[in-house]
Amino acid sequence: MEAELQILEEFIKTNPDYRELKRYLAVKLALSGYGYRAIQEIIGVTPGLIAKRKKEFIST
Repeated sequence: MEAELQILEEFIKTNPDYRELKRYLAVKLALSGYGYRAIQEIIGVTPGLIAKRKKEFIST
């Protein structure tokens, strides 16, 4: 899990696209233990998007 968080942190630091940043931040928060509803309230993305992006990230 620590390696995944590090990969996400590097991506967040180097990606200028705001939409992608929000998506990867959502995955980082989910992997850090935040619930989907909390993430939705914090950064304004849907639970479906969080689940989809988390699944994509984990499978790569």
